Amino acid sequence: MGRALRAQLARRPQAARAADRAGRLMAPAFRGLVVALIAWPRTRRTGITAGAAAVAAAGIARVLRDRIGRRRPGTRAEAGFPSRHAAAATAIARAVARDHPVGGAVLVAGAAAGMVGRVETRDHDPADLAAGAATGWIVAAVVTRVARRLLSPRPDSR
Repeated sequence: MGRALRAQLARRPQAARAADRAGRLMAPAFRGLVVALIAWPRTRRTGITAGAAAVAAAGIARVLRDRIGRRRPGTRAEAGFPSRHAAAATAIARAVARDHPVGGAVLVAGAAAGMVGRVETRDHDPADLAAGAATGWIVAAVVTRVARRLLSPRPDSR
């Protein structure tokens, strides 16, 4: 499937360049978004939750990746299944969507574009990204549930 996607993109040089750019910008853009969310008081809780979900998802993906050891399609030596980038981006998108559904939908689209770029650059195969996205989705569900309990106002305990 990755080979087919790369072949389709090769026939459309502008699409290939856009995918490459999206893949390279995904991680810094999503990190910057989390920082911006934390910096703005009205979205601080969302930013903290999204950041925690991303760190947890990427960490779990890293442990799984090191244990599974599946090679990447390109020349990079380290394993790539599941993708840490996909896990973190998906976790951020899901955490943001909980409080801001439209923003979450935009982030899902951005993450998808970035993931296509990661296939185009041979950093990952689609299965690497699907497993990373699933990891991020699950971890974000857990982290947002825990954050909701920890960060919600508590009733007076008199």
